[in-house]
Amino acid sequence: MIPWTGTLASIVGSFLVAFGVASVGYVAFLIGSFSWLVVAYRRKDRALGLLNLTFLCANLIGIARYTV
Repeated sequence: MIPWTGTLASIVGSFLVAFGVASVGYVAFLIGSFSWLVVAYRRKDRALGLLNLTFLCANLIGIARYTV
């Protein structure tokens, strides 16, 4: 269930940001990257974990920049 949540949230987030709804889009992206980070931890997949930790940080930056 967690991988599908991450996948769907990331897809929705990408389209929301593309259509200019950044506030909700970044939150969806954040949910997606966090979900995949959990999956990576459980699977002990370092590459997937590093990728989604990077995405998580980028999403937090996006949210911070959007709210300023």
